[in-house]
This record gives sequence, structure tokens and C-alpha cells, in this order.
Amino acid sequence: MSQTGKLMPNLDQNNTKILNLTVPQRMDLYIKEILITVAHVTFYEFNVDLNHWVIQGNE
Repeated sequence: MSQTGKLMPNLDQNNTKILNLTVPQRMDLYIKEILITVAHVTFYEFNVDLNHWVIQGNE
């Protein structure tokens, strides 16, 4: 266990990047790499008919 008490997978840096990339690729297959890692991400899409940004999947 880690110091936080959570079980952590034993992945090298490359496998961690590949695993993390699969999540946003479920929303957009054209995503090729993760440039910056953050704690929270929200996908927005511009709706031309409504003329504003919407959270993807919440139209």
C-alpha cells in the first residue's frame, strides 16, 4: 500500500500514460496525447445551433 492507504498499481510511466489516454479517447478518438495532467477535466463541445458551449453529453 502507498502512504495514503490506497492500493496503487505497479505501472511504469509509459504504461500509466497509455492507461490515462484511454479515458479521454472514449470521448474523442482523435486525441493523440496528454500534454498536461490535472486533477479534474470536463469536456465541452460548441453547439452551433444553440450558439454556446455545452458539457459533452449534457445537451
